[in-house]
Amino acid sequence: MPISMTKKQEIIQQLLASKTKAYQAEVKLLLKQKPAEANEVKNHGKELSRRIDNLIAETMSDWIGNSDKLISDVKLINKKVQRSINDINNNVNIAGNIVKLVGFIDELVEIVDGIT
Repeated sequence: MPISMTKKQEIIQQLLASKTKAYQAEVKLLLKQKPAEANEVKNHGKELSRRIDNLIAETMSDWIGNSDKLISDVKLINKKVQRSINDINNNVNIAGNIVKLVGFIDELVEIVDGIT
C-alpha cells in the first residue's frame, strides 16, 4: 500500500536518528582508540546516509509498504543500536557489539532499499 506524506516524514525522522547513532558510535570508538573499528562503522554509516539521501530525493514518488511496521522496525533497531553503543561505552564485549552495530546498520539499509 502507498505510504502517506506524514508517514514518509516519520520514517525519515527515524532513519535520521539511526544515522546520528551511527555517528555517535564512530566517535565513541575513536575515543576508545579503536580507529579501525570506528572506520568500519563509519563506512556502513556512510552507506546508510547515502541511502537516506536517495530516499529523501524520492519523497514525491510512491513508497510501498506498511508504514507502521517500517516505523516500528526502525525504532526497534534504534534501541538495539543504542544498547550496543552503551555496551561499547561501558567496555562490554566491544568486538561483539561492533559486529552487532554494523549488522543493525545493514538492516536499516535493507529497510530503506525495500521502501521505493
